[in-house]
Amino acid sequence: MSWYRVCRSSDVAVRSMQNFSVNGIEVNLYHLEDGWFATSDICTHQDCSLSDGDIDGNEIVCGCHGGAFDIRTGGATRMPCTIPLETFRVRIRNEFIEIEIEP
Repeated sequence: MSWYRVCRSSDVAVRSMQNFSVNGIEVNLYHLEDGWFATSDICTHQDCSLSDGDIDGNEIVCGCHGGAFDIRTGGATRMPCTIPLETFRVRIRNEFIEIEIEP
C-alpha cells in the first residue's frame, strides 16, 4: 500500500466531499465533523458515481437509486444497496490529505 497526496486539508469544507482519481481509482474524500474518510466513488448497486449524490448525516446517498452507505465504514445502509463500498485510510501530513491505495 502507498500513500498518495490528493489536496490541502483546507480545500475540502466540513460536511462536503470531493472526488479524486488516485492511482487510477475514483475515490471520494469526505470531511465530516468527526474526521476525514475516503470511499470508492462507484455505487455497488449499479455502477453510478456517488460524487453525484448527497451527504445525509454520515451517509452518502446515491443519486441514481437513493441507496446509501455509511461514509465512515462503507457499509450499505439503505436499499437497494447491499454490498459495502471499498474504503481507504486517510491521514493528514503537513496540512495535506493523503489516501492509502494499493499501487
